[in-house]
Amino acid sequence: MNLHVTDPEFMERFEHFAFDEVPNEEGQQLDDKTRYMAILATLIGCQGMEEYRLVLSKALDAGFAPIAVKEIVYQAVDYLGIGRVLPYLKVSNSILESRGIKLPLEGQCTTTPENRLEKGIQAQADIFGEHMKEAWKAGHINRWLAANCFGDYYTRTGLDLAQREMITFCFLAAQGGCELQLIAHATGNMNLGNDKEFLIRVVSQCLPYIGYPRSLNAINCINKAVDTGKKTLFPMGGPNNAFTSYFVGQSFLNMLTTEGVPIGNVTFEPGCRNNWHIHKADKGGGQILLCTNGRGWYQEWGGEARELFPGDVVTIPAGVKHWHGAAKDSWFTHLAVEVPGENTGSEWFEPVDKAVYAALK
Repeated sequence: MNLHVTDPEFMERFEHFAFDEVPNEEGQQLDDKTRYMAILATLIGCQGMEEYRLVLSKALDAGFAPIAVKEIVYQAVDYLGIGRVLPYLKVSNSILESRGIKLPLEGQCTTTPENRLEKGIQAQADIFGEHMKEAWKAGHINRWLAANCFGDYYTRTGLDLAQREMITFCFLAAQGGCELQLIAHATGNMNLGNDKEFLIRVVSQCLPYIGYPRSLNAINCINKAVDTGKKTLFPMGGPNNAFTSYFVGQSFLNMLTTEGVPIGNVTFEPGCRNNWHIHKADKGGGQILLCTNGRGWYQEWGGEARELFPGDVVTIPAGVKHWHGAAKDSWFTHLAVEVPGENTGSEWFEPVDKAVYAALK
């Protein structure tokens, strides 16, 4: 059936919206590879088989890699199950073979039955943080999640980790009913550099294929992930404008107490860090950092940078040159406890070298 013949008005409006207006919307554009990757994952997620056939052919015409196609389909099994994904594997194989592409494609597996759990745990930690190294012990489902989902699939080549988190976001957004997981994977995306603006562009490009309710739901989950990242144990406070000249990026300060032992709740946006500095004192003095949220860094002059997570404590003696701040892809909050002393104060120096900071993972 030719819909251009039976439904010409509908096809005119739909094709203009999906193939012209949406892809070219200013500020919402994606490169072709990322756009096709997101749409193909979305169509599997919403079970849009006929449209999947059409989009896959267009993607291959545009140079989309067959290996990327297969990796998207393989990873979908963990989020939709083989019952819903098997037809997409068969259709993908049929289309690839019809174009003279010999199957099987080159293998992309990097793990063995012996190390898949270990490698999967590390992949989870790379995405969600070091606390995930213990999560697999919570039960056999969590162990399977680490070994199978992350160990068997996320460790494969063909797509990088950020691309895999992006297509996972699309699988979840498209099928609906997975809001808690969608929020978690929105956070995972942002941890890997797929920031809020990028994820909203992904949702925008997939909207014609999943409709407005699920698209708006996905954006709401992105916003919740951002809000969760900003949440602190104590109120965040306002912009730390008094110290702007000593910070790279935006920080926020809420002085919890200024009497006795001054304690400030300091929040850093992703990538924000303070300059090298010293806490001076004739006697006593120094500072203690109590980490409460996100992921950050602390480094003393001449030493290695130390990665920080909630629950970590840093003791900074007076006179030690150091800096601290957020990881480049995570909000970070700590309490800054001023150790009592005589003639205390701070002396500020140069910013952290950009290349050195950029090299921190």
